[in-house]
Amino acid sequence: MKVAITTLGCDKNTVDSETLAGALKSQGYTLVARDEDADIIIVNTCAFIKSARDEALKVIKSKLKYKAKVVITGCITVKHKNLLPDGVEVWEIGKHTGQKLLSTPQSYTYIKISDGCDNHCSYCTIPSIRGRYIARHETDILKEITHFANIGVGEFILVAQDLTRYPNLIALIRNISKIKGVKRIRLHYIYPSGITDDLITEVKTNPKVCKYLDIPFQHISPRILNLMNRKPINPLALVKKLHGITVRSTFMVGFPTETEEDFEILCNFLKTARLDYVGFFKYSREVGTPAHSMSQIDDKTKTSRLKTVQSIQNDILLQIHQSKIGKTVKVVCDFVDDVLGYSIVRSESQSPDVDPVIIVKDKLQVGRYYEVKIKELRDENLIGEAI
Repeated sequence: MKVAITTLGCDKNTVDSETLAGALKSQGYTLVARDEDADIIIVNTCAFIKSARDEALKVIKSKLKYKAKVVITGCITVKHKNLLPDGVEVWEIGKHTGQKLLSTPQSYTYIKISDGCDNHCSYCTIPSIRGRYIARHETDILKEITHFANIGVGEFILVAQDLTRYPNLIALIRNISKIKGVKRIRLHYIYPSGITDDLITEVKTNPKVCKYLDIPFQHISPRILNLMNRKPINPLALVKKLHGITVRSTFMVGFPTETEEDFEILCNFLKTARLDYVGFFKYSREVGTPAHSMSQIDDKTKTSRLKTVQSIQNDILLQIHQSKIGKTVKVVCDFVDDVLGYSIVRSESQSPDVDPVIIVKDKLQVGRYYEVKIKELRDENLIGEAI
């Protein structure tokens, strides 16, 4: 039997699909890339917000044209089975365990160190979908990383809803650093209120830890953060402490009751903090969350505010990238186009899929590290030359 898997949503879903693929392969199934070659098509879904559910349903319906059995797994199967079309089969989250099958380039892999979440942000459905926070045993994490390091994977991206909740995260990082073959450790989803001075020191001083943190601030206004059930912090003081570390973040606009003053606080922070990479999204009203019953912002206002913050950050990113021209950085190769003769590479300041990349007009080798001189800027990406 041949199986094709489509993964939607976050990096944690990528890990789930890889684990499922590994389990299927161990049972004698053959994994194929194209739906038309498959006997079974699996869609691993996201259901975090309405737009994610809409995308999932669109993808699922597009699979029904094939003769294969269509199987649905992931977040949409937990609370939204009623949305699924007839004729599909449902597999529940967490049904499959074991050694995962790598779906990323050999240059990196995602390592999920926990599942679920206990933060209960007032807009978020994740706790009701994924359940309570459960930390993965360190022994299992180290065993998995050792396996992939032994076959040539160099960068390990630790993912969780909130890495700072992992028991003794710093000890885990240090133990990963000791594994032969590990070249980079990248930390994704660090809640700002959980960042300690000790963690900052570890990131700055551990040579294997990328000087990069993905910190979902979500908002800056203390009033809005309180309504979000997130702990208010001094964001500018934190950014100052993180000097020398690339910061990626996400922000939500149009949260219920967000005033012009609240929005202005966010805009002023962006202009002052000058974060490296930022993603923005409009608040999505989700049934079953506390924010659902709050006074809502109209979509026209949300759209307008989204365009404003995107414009602010685009200008900042342009200036940051222009400052990189002429500099030499160490990169890893993620992709090579043998036909057009170019390669896509990343420095430690760039995370795969979510950040701009560096394009090199040479055919390099995936997984290998190079020194690249930045020559010019093209759109949001950088153009470099291997030296």
